[in-house]
Amino acid sequence: MKGFNRPNQLFSLCGLNCGLCPMFLNKNCPGCGGGEGNQSCKIARCSLEHDGVEYCFQCSEYPCEKYEHIDDFDSFITHQSRKADLEKARCFGIVVVKHFCNICG
Repeated sequence: MKGFNRPNQLFSLCGLNCGLCPMFLNKNCPGCGGGEGNQSCKIARCSLEHDGVEYCFQCSEYPCEKYEHIDDFDSFITHQSRKADLEKARCFGIVVVKHFCNICG
């Protein structure tokens, strides 16, 4: 969503693991917090309405109706376990590690 920026681009607001997504890794997708992402994303808009929470699990209303069937319909690997990944992030926290490979940078 235009103007929606987040410091961690590898794990999205809603639990997508962008660090596994070839579209993101090949720079074909800016991710939800890259300032250019999906213009119709209800979850990004909801974050802005709820004081800009960085991850949905930080919201007092989580889990809300937006998460009732979030993992049911998409076969793409980063979409298959959003609720479980958000729960892991909530329990264990998120550490952003910057790794630079000798081959790919």
